[in-house]
Amino acid sequence: MTRLYRIICLKRSTFANQGDFEYTSHWFAASDIVYWNPNAQGYTTNRLEAGLYTGLELEDINGCHLDWVMDPVGREEE
Repeated sequence: MTRLYRIICLKRSTFANQGDFEYTSHWFAASDIVYWNPNAQGYTTNRLEAGLYTGLELEDINGCHLDWVMDPVGREEE
């Protein structure tokens, strides 16, 4: 089975301030995360509307250093 990923756009996301640098699930939930839409056509803040990409598709995606990060899709979501 092919592994799927969502793409988090780091440049458009706003992350909660975490003074002790412990990035926990509470920190992530307090952040405004922006995902790529399907086919890299724009952005969404709704995780369920985000595009799902394979590892092969990610090889062809352009971007700058630390521009985006992969968010693995859990098996239960596939």
